[in-house]
Amino acid sequence: MCKSPYQIIALTTILLSGCANQYSLTKEEMAIQNRADAVVSNVLFEHELDEMASYNVRKDGFLVVKFAKSVPSRKYTQVVEILRSSPDIKGVRAEQGGREVCKLTGYR
Repeated sequence: MCKSPYQIIALTTILLSGCANQYSLTKEEMAIQNRADAVVSNVLFEHELDEMASYNVRKDGFLVVKFAKSVPSRKYTQVVEILRSSPDIKGVRAEQGGREVCKLTGYR
């Protein structure tokens, strides 16, 4: 069945808009992410780990942070405890060298 260029464009637009909606965030989710992101970036900077860690804040405020192998356990444990105590962060999963560290004990 041959489709006209207009039908193809219309179908493509519908499909792409469906994909965009699937990954878009609500204003509330963006606010949650922004608050959590601000906490994480400040804590990492204050503890001189801003260049030794990468992180991703999920839309619900849950944080996944990965520390470089050179970060001592004492230091990342302290940072994870501070992050977990923040009301703006739902929970924290911490990793180093591909392994989970500071096991997750609760999820708010």
